[in-house]
Amino acid sequence: MKVSTKLVSEKIGYDWRIKMMMCRVAPALSFLIENKPFDVNKSWTNVVRLMFINEGYNLNELTISINGYYNRVKSNLKDIDVIRYEGRELVKGSNWDRFYSDEDWSWFIANTDSGAHAKIIK
Repeated sequence: MKVSTKLVSEKIGYDWRIKMMMCRVAPALSFLIENKPFDVNKSWTNVVRLMFINEGYNLNELTISINGYYNRVKSNLKDIDVIRYEGRELVKGSNWDRFYSDEDWSWFIANTDSGAHAKIIK
């Protein structure tokens, strides 16, 4: 399944920073979960690494910590059961298909940057 940032951004918009980050990471998450490329672990760290690689970044030159990057997005996706862990690997949660489908996201409750909860409605 190929997921573009455009599909996700059309569904949720860019009015919160957390939504911008989710749009950015969604294609890498889908690719890693659906394909398991190169025998890498299905970890959140590898999702973020793949995101940066796809955007043309050299991982050796990053000035941020991949381990801490986008943890709020991971937390949101776990909270609404888009992803979950089986042991140490990410797997599809019960709302995976809803997340990547054409369905609207009125069901999706997310933490905002300020820690409040809000529905994602574009």
